Amino acid sequence: MKNITFTQTQEKIATGQLMLLYLSMPHCNVCHAVKPQVEKLFAGTSLQMFHLDAHDYPEVASTFQVLTAPVILVFFEGKEVHRQARFIDFQKLEQLVKNYQSMNLSVSYDELFN
Repeated sequence: MKNITFTQTQEKIATGQLMLLYLSMPHCNVCHAVKPQVEKLFAGTSLQMFHLDAHDYPEVASTFQVLTAPVILVFFEGKEVHRQARFIDFQKLEQLVKNYQSMNLSVSYDELFN
């Protein structure tokens, strides 16, 4: 999981690729416990994962409407498609990411209408 700036976060979201954004606070014990679990869960996958410290970038709270930590946001095609905060359901998160990764977005005209 890469640490990035707030500006880089917005640029990554705009690319439209499937990505996971992990928001945390420095003195949050739950944040420190959950982050390695998320990293392990998606190790070896193509999922882009980024970490943003909400303490360093206070604008995170208003931009993403975040009131607690940790928060996991999943983005696809530039839009937030999933959010979990504080109590993370790892099975649900894993299944959601697998579903998005398995989507075939390159559908031909013939496949649609024949």
